[in-house]
Amino acid sequence: MSTTAQRLSRRVRELAPSMTFALADKAKALKAAGRPVISFSVGEPDFASPEVVAAAAKEAIDRGETHYTPVRGTPRLIEAIVERTAQDTGYRADPEQVLVSNGGKQSLFNLFLAFLDPGDEVVLASPYWVSYPAMIQLAGGRAVPVAADPARGFRLDPDEVAAAMGPRCKALLLNTPSNPTGAVLDPGDVEALVRLALDRGVLVVSDEIYAGLLYDGAEHRSALSVAHPGVREGVVLCSGVSKRYAMTGWRIGYVVGPTDLVAAAAKLQSQSTSGACSIAQAAAAAALREGEEAAAAMRDVFARRRRVAVDALQAIPGVRVPEAKGAFYLFPDVSSYYGRTVAGRRIGGSLDLSEVLLEEANVAAVPGAAFGADGHLRFSYALDEEQIVEGLSRVRELLARAEPAAAAKPAAGSGR
Repeated sequence: MSTTAQRLSRRVRELAPSMTFALADKAKALKAAGRPVISFSVGEPDFASPEVVAAAAKEAIDRGETHYTPVRGTPRLIEAIVERTAQDTGYRADPEQVLVSNGGKQSLFNLFLAFLDPGDEVVLASPYWVSYPAMIQLAGGRAVPVAADPARGFRLDPDEVAAAMGPRCKALLLNTPSNPTGAVLDPGDVEALVRLALDRGVLVVSDEIYAGLLYDGAEHRSALSVAHPGVREGVVLCSGVSKRYAMTGWRIGYVVGPTDLVAAAAKLQSQSTSGACSIAQAAAAAALREGEEAAAAMRDVFARRRRVAVDALQAIPGVRVPEAKGAFYLFPDVSSYYGRTVAGRRIGGSLDLSEVLLEEANVAAVPGAAFGADGHLRFSYALDEEQIVEGLSRVRELLARAEPAAAAKPAAGSGR
């Protein structure tokens, strides 16, 4: 009988498991066992999908739209994507520039497989969404992180990005608003970064799935809206309906980009999943055309929750909360507790702290190590205000009992 090493492919053996899913699974298990777990780990809105979405899905079923769909997407949804993109960014795409996939994650995975060869590099900001490096690795490429400065709202410095673009750099990956930080890139920085990449012949992959979730007057600048002659051939936007319209379970993502790259991604999709669900596509088209009122109402609720969560985290001594004006995440710096002992356990990093919070306070938060930033924890505020207040009160109470780090002992013979 073959061993596991012989049975499994090298690409799977070398792939790191997802910390976010591991933590979420543990939190669910504890909750199922009767523990009063409050989870800040979920990366999805807690609202039901808008009524207009559900109505469109029911109508599609009644019309008998229960068959295979075109690989690229239904004409109705593609038209809605073209219109929504034009309204949001000012960029009018041709239908041939659109590909609908089974969620935003597949959209990105299709792209990386379509343009990366072994050894090619993708420059991206750190902290990063946990799946970016894994997808790039599975496609044969190499992720090249550039540290974003938390003291400046996780700003991505164009000069540092330029320095990271080596001869094998194939793409610059942008994500604004950001998961995990909630940061919104300054419009001027987006302009500079897109121009930098296009001037060097580097593809820009812009993940804008959270673009509809902005607060405190933040301005989102789409990579597609940058005035540069290379945008049509050198920028690909990745988005979907999951976050803005509370449709995570419908599994509809899409890309808008260069026709050759979109065609290549569609060819890959034709040999894997084929077209996305017919009913979900009808629902997504309705969301993009008629869902803005519901989306705005959800955004207002998120804005209130964000204020509550920021205030609660800032009330915890030693916790620093960087500016976050988008998405529904906060990414506080909790490193002042590292080296200290909490509930009898020495805290060496974000994974230790997240485990102690779950086990001792019944609070689930995602370790920053999963996102390349071990000094932080990610808290989603996609839960009701009562739970936010209670959960973060538990965090404050537990950390108030943290014991100071042990003082280093003098070296032998030091005379002290």
